[in-house]
This record gives sequence, C-alpha cells and structure tokens, in this order.
Amino acid sequence: MIALEHEPLAWEEDVRNLKAPVLLIAGDADVVTLEHTVAMFRLLGGGAMGDMGNPLPASRLAILPATSHTAVINQAELLHLLIEPFLKGEAPKGMFD
Repeated sequence: MIALEHEPLAWEEDVRNLKAPVLLIAGDADVVTLEHTVAMFRLLGGGAMGDMGNPLPASRLAILPATSHTAVINQAELLHLLIEPFLKGEAPKGMFD
C-alpha cells in the first residue's frame, strides 16, 4: 500500500473510454483522495446539476462517511442500499420528475 501511494493514478484515458455505467464508492478517509475520486466521476459524465432538466448520468458516486479504504467492507447495509438501485438502474426522484 505504501508503494502504491507513491504511484501516479493515471487512469484518466481508461476511465473516459468506459461504456458501462460505473458506481464509484469511496470512503471519506480512503487512501484514494476525494479529489481524485471526483475527477474520475467527472470523466464518467458525472458532476452536473441534476435539477436543471438534464438527465442524470448513468454513473454514480458515493462517498461513505467515517470510512477508510478497508472499512468499506464493514458497511454491508449501506452498500446494499447504494448498489441494488444502481444495478436496477433506479435513481431517486427529483422535484421535477
């Protein structure tokens, strides 16, 4: 993990070329920085205002509070609430839906 921390995370081109929707899940105390996770989400089409009549992107971003990289696996109930609707293609209804 220490060696990985010093490796550049140069995945931008690969992420940009993904065709399938992606659910990015990270902890707010993860080894991957929040800035990097958000940058990857933006490459997947995310990060735009969802209440302005534009459809939401197929990809999603979830940041788990008080969670490190390894603690994510201990959040089974929360993960289930995030993953199941994503796999079903469901999104919460907005004010204008």
